[in-house]
Amino acid sequence: MRNASEERLVWCEDGTGARIYLAVLYSLMCALGTPVNLLVIYLALSFKKLRTSSNAFIVNGCVADLLVCAFWMPHEVVLVSRIVPMATGHHTFKEALLFTGIVVSLLSHSLIALNRYVLITKVPATYLSVYQRRNTGGMISVAWLLPLLFLLPWLAVRQVTPVGCLPLRGPYSSRASSYGAGVLSTTILVQTTIVLYCYFRIFRKVKSSVKRVSVLNFQIVNNLPYGFHRKDKRLGFSMLAVCGVFLLTTGPFFWVCLLGLFRTMPPAAHTVTWLVFSTLFVLNPLLYTWKNEEFRKALKSTVRGSSAVVSVEPPVVVVQAVSRHGSATT
Repeated sequence: MRNASEERLVWCEDGTGARIYLAVLYSLMCALGTPVNLLVIYLALSFKKLRTSSNAFIVNGCVADLLVCAFWMPHEVVLVSRIVPMATGHHTFKEALLFTGIVVSLLSHSLIALNRYVLITKVPATYLSVYQRRNTGGMISVAWLLPLLFLLPWLAVRQVTPVGCLPLRGPYSSRASSYGAGVLSTTILVQTTIVLYCYFRIFRKVKSSVKRVSVLNFQIVNNLPYGFHRKDKRLGFSMLAVCGVFLLTTGPFFWVCLLGLFRTMPPAAHTVTWLVFSTLFVLNPLLYTWKNEEFRKALKSTVRGSSAVVSVEPPVVVVQAVSRHGSATT
């Protein structure tokens, strides 16, 4: 019966077509994810009125996604393209970078959902007190500190055995592999729970009033008669799209990691679910900005080379409008 190292080498020798396919996919995701994440970061930092607490969490997620798209994926393309073991120290650093990027990215989604939940469902004073600049910076710092703390036990149980080119996410030893899978499974579960809870509570809050608030960009839609069901369905679709992307990309990988703690999973299951999960790092910036009018205006201004100021409605105005209307309805 082959051990893990032998299985890696056999897969590398017999799976030339699969390795080429993986290298192409990683190259495409790197080519798409890197510029998109960089663009969102550039826009948020370049336009003063885009520097809000909500956008700070989006930028934090984009930085974490860059660790995967811009730094990890190019190394993985080289690794799966040839049957050459990677130096132990370099591989450990690469896997640690990947682990950190994944956990920070997932935590950023939770922070974005919580921010929007407080912004739309609570009174303005609560939002302003919770999301002061100092508190926002502290939340982002914790989002990076936790993965670094999680790395310490992973490094302690990690063996120093060179690996082949199997693109299986995980450390060398069974103990480290179980630990990494457990951390990722727990993080995905917590993140999915927070995202679903926050967005559905937002949707219920907004649906109870005549005015509608977009959960993607906090814009208040004009007062509409209840007969216009198309607008209501469009808002519901936007909210469900956010939740659906998370469930479709993280769900399969979550179950493979969870089941892998108790039984040996086929390498193909690891690889396929991981590739689906990796698309999340490319979709993240688009998910939060594709319907955001402020980001689109900033992008047009950048493309045209204009120095015009982007008009952004402060989130507090939206909160006040929602709160006033909520008070009136109650």
